Amino acid sequence: MHNLNVQHDINNKLFFAKVKGGMAQLTYDRIGEKRLDFKETRVPEPSRGMGVARHLIESALAYAKERDISVKPSCPVVQNIIRNSDAYQHLEEE
Repeated sequence: MHNLNVQHDINNKLFFAKVKGGMAQLTYDRIGEKRLDFKETRVPEPSRGMGVARHLIESALAYAKERDISVKPSCPVVQNIIRNSDAYQHLEEE
């Protein structure tokens, strides 16, 4: 799903994209200035299994990486992507 237009809504603390079936989203909480807790990833049923969650999460991780922000992966999907990718492991707060 390379043409997914991921947007960031800072006020509502989520990354989102319009997909078949509605909105895919990754919600987070801000913990201080330099830490985000990625809470939950949701993808509508018609868009599951197409890489939407991965693309959404990687966009959010890129946002954190560009701003030198650490990540607490409360969402198991985020946790899995971070722990299986050398590009993002350094973002996870111990």
